[in-house]
Amino acid sequence: MISALVNSLLPLTVLLSLMLLIRQPLRKSMDANTVYNLWLIIPLSLVLYFLPLPWQNLSWLSISELTAIESQNSLMQRYLVTPSQSISQQLSIDNLLGLWLSSTWALGFTLLISYWSVTQYNYRKALKLTLLTGGKHQQQISESNANKLLLAQSSHIHSPILIGLFKQVLVIPEDFETLYTTEQQQLIISHEMCHFSQHHMWTNQLALMLLALFWFNPLAWRAYAAFRQDQEHSCDQVVLTRKHTQSRIQYCKALVLAAETAPPNAFTLLSFMNSFKQNGEQHFMFNRIEQIKQMSKAFSTKSTITKVAKISLVTLVSSSLLAGVSYAGSQVMQDKKVEAHKKEQVHAYPMHRIEPKYPVAAVKAGTEGSVVLKFDVEADGSVSHVEVVNAKPAYVFDKSAVTALKQWSYQETGKVSKNLLVQLDYLMGPSSKKPESLIERIEVSQ
Repeated sequence: MISALVNSLLPLTVLLSLMLLIRQPLRKSMDANTVYNLWLIIPLSLVLYFLPLPWQNLSWLSISELTAIESQNSLMQRYLVTPSQSISQQLSIDNLLGLWLSSTWALGFTLLISYWSVTQYNYRKALKLTLLTGGKHQQQISESNANKLLLAQSSHIHSPILIGLFKQVLVIPEDFETLYTTEQQQLIISHEMCHFSQHHMWTNQLALMLLALFWFNPLAWRAYAAFRQDQEHSCDQVVLTRKHTQSRIQYCKALVLAAETAPPNAFTLLSFMNSFKQNGEQHFMFNRIEQIKQMSKAFSTKSTITKVAKISLVTLVSSSLLAGVSYAGSQVMQDKKVEAHKKEQVHAYPMHRIEPKYPVAAVKAGTEGSVVLKFDVEADGSVSHVEVVNAKPAYVFDKSAVTALKQWSYQETGKVSKNLLVQLDYLMGPSSKKPESLIERIEVSQ
């Protein structure tokens, strides 16, 4: 788990930094809903980062091409690589460090999840809900096709909140009709129903889970707060897009009133003003009001920009998948290369071989595997153009294998030998089972 978190830390940090930098400038040129949707890039990018893509196992050479080369040249050789004794002390230290890091992360993760769960449970219990089955607010919910949303009342809140996951409940305060005008009540209810219809409770749970996984990264905390703010801006826009100026004024007055009367809410709850309270940013309320003032300006221009932005988002997310197409398309050129590879009939064996180093991380994890390398032997016997053809598991032993092979030397033949193959088998000890060849091969006596 720690290894996966460490591997994803760099791309996650880059993505979060980029999003935090561009969200404010983007809001000036596009609608708030589009800016909010851009946060979808973060989880999608993490998923794509860990997906096994086609090029992780094979280079531009196909299995059939490798078999043709090997059958023609009989050059497929295999060498055994085992851990050296010099890394035993380092492994002991690394194991202790890894145990400490794992324990620290697990403790932080457990404490956060426990704190949020207990806080949520205690807060909901303290609300002492009274379910409502009728009234104008229930009618507004029914007219919005939000029939699965329950309506309840509590004397312990001053602004409506949305709670629950599987059975979501919209809770309104007992003095709701006293605090707000009729129009303000309708607008606030619409705001909460926006959260419900767009499944923000589930979205926020995913965001909180990512925050718990990366609790040690300060950017994750800042990004979560920014994400929730953009979520509120998005709902403000949904509610007010087709409203007249007077309704927007009433909405802003309701924001000010809610900010003055509402106490801090539980961390995972959605309320009309909870982002203002939970983030401790007093300027956020005025930021929302300022954003509302700008909604009426240049909507026609924004609509065009929004379309471009959404197309750009789809392009960005799908661009990583297009690499697979280029991988498949490269097969077109291979037929022409196979004939050239078959003409090479050079029997070369290393005169000087550097033993590859078994990666420390692989030893700690007890990982075994193999790497197939393609390389050229120059006229003077030096090795060049080393490439990883196949590796199992991917990216574990690649660097070690390439580094060692580049230092090998072969007998001088006076001519260049191209596309030779070697497989390095990384095994923990003599008792380990020898891995199978990663391509079909002809046995070569040594």
